[in-house]
Amino acid sequence: MNEPFNYSDISYNEVIFYLESKWGRQLSDHERKVLIEGYRFGRLVEAENEIKILFTE
Repeated sequence: MNEPFNYSDISYNEVIFYLESKWGRQLSDHERKVLIEGYRFGRLVEAENEIKILFTE
């Protein structure tokens, strides 16, 4: 697997805001870091799957 993409901070802020709103509290620094790594990993897997679909058609 390749290195995860680097997204702009606005992408992370949207995800952080979503969870903070859902949970009704601010995330800790550790929670933010874990969330960002999970977001980056999920986007990487999604992109790899799209590439596989494009090349198998």
